[in-house]
Amino acid sequence: MNHSAFQLNSEFLNELHERINALRDQYTNDKGLTSLFANSPLILPDQLASVINIAYWASHTSEEKHQIKFSLVLRNCEQSSNIFRFDKSIPLNSKNLVKLGSALESSVSDICIWPDKHGQFKIWGLRMRLTHNLTTDLWIQVLGPGNVLIICYGRSIAALIRNQAIFVDPTNLFGIIVPKICSTCKTHTFDPIQYLRLNTLLYIAQAMRAHERGGILLVIPEGSEWGKSIAQPVNYTGEANFLDPEATSLQQPTLTITANDLFSLFQEIAISRNKDLMKTRMQLIDQCNRIGRLTAVDGALVMNFDRCVHCFGATIQPINRRSGPIEVRAMKPVEGDTGTEIMFGDLGGTRHYAAAQFAYDQPDSIAIVASQDGHVTVFSKDASTGELLVIQQAELALMYEGIGGAMWNLSQFLDKEI
Repeated sequence: MNHSAFQLNSEFLNELHERINALRDQYTNDKGLTSLFANSPLILPDQLASVINIAYWASHTSEEKHQIKFSLVLRNCEQSSNIFRFDKSIPLNSKNLVKLGSALESSVSDICIWPDKHGQFKIWGLRMRLTHNLTTDLWIQVLGPGNVLIICYGRSIAALIRNQAIFVDPTNLFGIIVPKICSTCKTHTFDPIQYLRLNTLLYIAQAMRAHERGGILLVIPEGSEWGKSIAQPVNYTGEANFLDPEATSLQQPTLTITANDLFSLFQEIAISRNKDLMKTRMQLIDQCNRIGRLTAVDGALVMNFDRCVHCFGATIQPINRRSGPIEVRAMKPVEGDTGTEIMFGDLGGTRHYAAAQFAYDQPDSIAIVASQDGHVTVFSKDASTGELLVIQQAELALMYEGIGGAMWNLSQFLDKEI
């Protein structure tokens, strides 16, 4: 469903409002989740329209020739060591968003807003987001000019893309990643390592976007002949997982843990602030950031599904120069998108061609490209049809945080959604 973002079509706004409230009802009706979501604020459709509209127009503005990206969070005034609270709130408008956004890194910080007694939104402070943060807040993420992502309860719900308003659906993205992850596990039952592999892969893709240099990530199963697709010699070859020593036990599956056990851990992090769990999560995120940063080196980074890096700065070569995809199926993580056939030559630049060729020649692998403009593209070969699948604008489905996002990601490995 597409609508004009310039007028913020009332039908789109009403449906967006309904979806947010439906998620809230879903979670608060669960006795185990009520304490996490009961205090989440309700926002009226006209208030939602006002915030989105201001963020959208601010996204088109630059400060001293620098494009500004920022994040808004709907959060009540509070005192905290990671929050700078203004003595007096300031108006929520494009000018103030651009001024504040120039001083903040949107991937780790937020501009905090809340309505006053008249229902008008004001900026009351800045939040430096902690790496272990799990939240139910409404987030408005500005990804680029005219690109605004709307997140609530940890789930990407909708987005404005230039002059179109769409509802986000990560099914296409997860549909090509999850089968490759599951194929690397020896058991057909739920394995928490599957969930860990998915989440950390999303974190690394986020880190690739953050450095804004562009990069290629090639994820391969152990024992594959990926070296045939890499030109020799490779300057930066070796092996490391960049994980803090005390967290290395996470590399081995814990067969006794169940999906319910894993979900209990999410709640424990959010409610009791278990220091050991928070530390482990922070270590994993640090590992992903280190790996993501290395993709800024010209060439491709090759790692396995457990984040062990084999090399970076590598040049991709076709195994057979006469063999390759002619057409690919391109999709977006957008509701109702079933994909369209496009020519291989229309994929994009050199990085996209190289990553597509690798995914085609290495059918058990996943290739991810982050462009300098922040767009993320994922490539994978369909095991049943041999068709090369491409997910464009995958960044819309990467912003998963909080309990809601954890539940959605976990549900991809279960027979039914939690």
